[in-house]
Amino acid sequence: MIAHRLQTRLPAEPSVRVYRTIALSFLFITVVLLGVVIFTMFKKTEITIIAKEDAETVNIIITAEARKNGEKSLPALVTTTKFYWTEKYFPTGTKLVEGVAKGELVIYNTTNESQTLVKTTRFLTPEGVLFRLSDRVIIPANGQITAAVYADQSGLGGDIGPSKFTIPGLNTEKQKVIYAESTKPMSGGSGKVGAVTENDIKSAQTDFSEKIKQAYLSAFPVAGSQYDQVIIGVGDTGIAPSHEVGDEVAEFSLSGTSTLTLIRYNKKDLADIINKEIAGSVDAASEKILSVGDNPKITLAATDFTNQSAQLAVAAEAFVTLAPDAPLLNKENFLNKEKGEIERYIVSLPHVTGMNIKFTPSWVSKAPGVPDKLKIIVRSEK
Repeated sequence: MIAHRLQTRLPAEPSVRVYRTIALSFLFITVVLLGVVIFTMFKKTEITIIAKEDAETVNIIITAEARKNGEKSLPALVTTTKFYWTEKYFPTGTKLVEGVAKGELVIYNTTNESQTLVKTTRFLTPEGVLFRLSDRVIIPANGQITAAVYADQSGLGGDIGPSKFTIPGLNTEKQKVIYAESTKPMSGGSGKVGAVTENDIKSAQTDFSEKIKQAYLSAFPVAGSQYDQVIIGVGDTGIAPSHEVGDEVAEFSLSGTSTLTLIRYNKKDLADIINKEIAGSVDAASEKILSVGDNPKITLAATDFTNQSAQLAVAAEAFVTLAPDAPLLNKENFLNKEKGEIERYIVSLPHVTGMNIKFTPSWVSKAPGVPDKLKIIVRSEK
């Protein structure tokens, strides 16, 4: 019997290279995943939008009446009265007029005898301009006096500077020893006087409407009434100017009786209507109201005295800008968007004047896909 040895072959063990490959692959995958995690953690976008404050005017027609009747109805007391007033004005126009130049002369007498000169005695300049003595005078011997004179002819020719004068009425010899001179200019040969113009009348009529309102409020103040505000409309008037166009006057006036329409109301009631109208006029998807003007412009559009009501044209100003929490700025609108897309979208928003978009890391080209990694800032400027 022959015995045989049974030989069993064990499987070959993996080589070191295989283990190394597996280890490196695992390390690579780990690094990649870690990189993805880090990239996701640090990827973010900050969008800064610069928006200006804009003034917007809202025009409303409001009915002033005894009882409120609708959203644009203002509880008010509408009455009418007549009021007399006069106001003074000054012409802005001027007219050139001729006058008589006047002035003073120093008359010298170098003789040993006094000399009498009668009123209207002539005095002549070397240029031939003639003046006359205003009153009779006596010049003492070896003395001098100062006397008033006036130009013989009216007009600009009499306006001369300081000059020497001879006295043609004396003989040639006496003219050498009795003479005159002026030390100051003669003036008054020409001048300007106020003249009423058509523009003066028109400007006065416009101003008069405001002045008569102020005068009425001074005479009958609102204080003590159940209403704290009043609007005054000036209707048909019997106002007339005291002078006509072209009249030469230092001043003129307008006066007469005007028919005034009075609308008394409360400021808060009007503000409530204006605020509601403005709130409804802004774009709720993008705008917010910063403030509303305190002094709306109000004009009387129409009256109905039968029903004791009036139509008021109200122009109110509101300041608005881009709202940071506006639906149009919802982060969902920017996720996974490229810079160009974001810029085009922001430019389309109202009140925007500029922007700054910052990606982190700087080499990324799109905004993150999760809202937490996106920051939107709105800065307002006036």
